[in-house]
Amino acid sequence: MDRRTFVKKTSLITAATIVTPYILTGEPKIKVYPNDTINSFEDDSIMILIELFGGNDGLNTIIPAYNDLYYTLRPNLSYPVEFCRRFENSDLYFNPNLVDGIFNGGLLQMFAEGKLAIIEGVGYENPNLSHFRSQDIWLSGINNSNNSVKLTEGWLGRFLARKLPGYPLEIPEHPLAIQIGGTLSLLLKSDVGDMGIALTDPDKFYELGNGLTPNEPLRTGISKYDKEYNFIHTIAKQSEIYSKAVKQAYDKGKELIKVNYSSGLSQQFRLISTLIAGGLKTKVYYVSLSNFDSHAQQQSGYYVGQHPTLLRQVANAISEFMEDAIQLGYAERIAGMTISEFGRRAYDNGSNGTDHGAASMQFVFGHDNYVNGAYYREQGKPDLSDLDDAGNVKFQYDYRRTFVDFLQSWMGATDDDIEAVFGQKFMPIGVLNPRTVSVDDSIEFNNNLAINIYPNPSAGKAVAEIVLKRSAEINLEIYNLLGFKVSTLYNGFADSGFHRFNITIDKSNAYYCLLTIGNKKYSAKFIVNK
Repeated sequence: MDRRTFVKKTSLITAATIVTPYILTGEPKIKVYPNDTINSFEDDSIMILIELFGGNDGLNTIIPAYNDLYYTLRPNLSYPVEFCRRFENSDLYFNPNLVDGIFNGGLLQMFAEGKLAIIEGVGYENPNLSHFRSQDIWLSGINNSNNSVKLTEGWLGRFLARKLPGYPLEIPEHPLAIQIGGTLSLLLKSDVGDMGIALTDPDKFYELGNGLTPNEPLRTGISKYDKEYNFIHTIAKQSEIYSKAVKQAYDKGKELIKVNYSSGLSQQFRLISTLIAGGLKTKVYYVSLSNFDSHAQQQSGYYVGQHPTLLRQVANAISEFMEDAIQLGYAERIAGMTISEFGRRAYDNGSNGTDHGAASMQFVFGHDNYVNGAYYREQGKPDLSDLDDAGNVKFQYDYRRTFVDFLQSWMGATDDDIEAVFGQKFMPIGVLNPRTVSVDDSIEFNNNLAINIYPNPSAGKAVAEIVLKRSAEINLEIYNLLGFKVSTLYNGFADSGFHRFNITIDKSNAYYCLLTIGNKKYSAKFIVNK
């Protein structure tokens, strides 16, 4: 390959591959090893992130249709209660565009099946209303609104870098993270380089990477030229390795897809499903959907306009993807979440739109064995009578708590990892159950269950059993499907060994028994039929 072709191809693909500022001299040699040998990545769990860029209007996504203040604050944009889609007899109302005409009944059906969690009031202290700074805060995991402080690493990039101590000369055989479309997000950047690849078309990605590695080996000198040569050489080598792995998985998986995916965001999920079905061992997939910045003409009807159209894309993409995952047999490996840099102002702005807000809501989706499908919020929230000085909904949950849930339960992160990634410790919300059990856990698992509840279903009286490996302070509580605490079974010190707690419930419904030990949370779902 001549120099001009090499420069052209590497300039295209380096925007979509793992890079590092320099390669150390000595006797450098690139080593490739299996993904499942990386510390804490021994299982095949997969994380999906959907960024809703522009600031999704949380109040018109999960709608407080029970609250008269909602209609007072939004005379032009509110959804009448008869257009909202209510979950049973609760005060949980979905925007109709998440349900009506959506594949398999959309997100309401997923919620009813325990495959969807809704977290209300996600945000951070002293919210920044700039799109790009707030986006950087979310993606970096660092709450710093000072524009003079440059945020150059993502929380996921920092975590992945911790798992690759030999990087960049030691790399996994398959990319750890893939962004579908665009150039690589801040989310996947670290101080040792980019920790993922960005691609749109696997065939074109393969064309760019195929045959890119120079014939000459890495250099062992100390000159600036040698370091720069090694840098380019490593980019080329990694690009070629990953372009082949992606192409092989894509070619194998594209014939296996079971669902007829719709347009828009769903096509990005079709590509993700193809790569997973084809055997790619990537741990993280990241997609982005823009145009949520709806200052004017947010909607021109309850099913027409910018925001309704975007919500339908989100609901169809998640619903179609999870059905495909079920049919292809990998649904238990999936856990995903939506993120958005902020919500919208509580009141509409007179231009049939909404301005930049603060706290919003978040979806978490996956298999019902591992996603604790419920409505997470404080009683009476969102409180539209208690807005901040700018007229925005106040946050209840720090946004990093959901990230901690995913890192600990789905990616095998330790407490030390969490502190290193975020600069401090955060308690997870408890929306995910781990697929694998650490030997350091305080709880004894029985058939992969931390809490054994029987009979299940029951007529209102049941027993919860746990076995502690060591003495500990524990908290055992009952929550309903909407996220409200029903009762506390026990809160205090417990000796090691077997413990039994009686449960009494007066109302038929689905419930969760939540056990908290230190920073760890375990839950078990049970049904009451009276």
